[in-house]
Amino acid sequence: MSKLGNDEFLQQRQQLIISAAKNCFSRSGFHGASMADISRESGLGAGQIYRYFSSKELIVSETIKSIAVSWRVFLQNNLPLQSSTENIINAESDFWQGWSYQDRCLLLEMYSEASRNAAVREILAHEEQLLVAELDALFQQHIPASSPQQRSHRIQFLLMLVDGVACRAFGDKNVDQLELTRINGILSRHLFC
Repeated sequence: MSKLGNDEFLQQRQQLIISAAKNCFSRSGFHGASMADISRESGLGAGQIYRYFSSKELIVSETIKSIAVSWRVFLQNNLPLQSSTENIINAESDFWQGWSYQDRCLLLEMYSEASRNAAVREILAHEEQLLVAELDALFQQHIPASSPQQRSHRIQFLLMLVDGVACRAFGDKNVDQLELTRINGILSRHLFC
């Protein structure tokens, strides 16, 4: 097999393992899922998995990178399209439809892991820096009269809003829709004017 073919096969196997790990981690958490679970889910033997990842911690780390990049790209593509907060604060809105239930579970698990793992915090900080830079450039195009500080405040507020919905609203199906409408009115007047 050529070097290019070998590299492609290596990447395919790593993606297969990460995909299987995501399924396991979304059910049992990063520390609850075992290598046996990942092996069973991927259809590969433990020895085969260890050819591509030297440890479970490396699988966790690479899975977290994958989730963090996916989250950043999701927000980059969706946040600039919002002209009000209504879609952001409503967990059932079109805004959130591109973010699957499995991804929601993994996002919460990833934030939880970041609270106790410096390497995960670094991954998240790096992805957030990329996201903030991208959003700043987009907001600068769409709102050219805004100052860097105004754009920074807007971005930080949007990220807090999105993180809050991701962490709270997906688990609470009893959210009062009238209250969401009232909150949206207040936020939209101050954020998107």
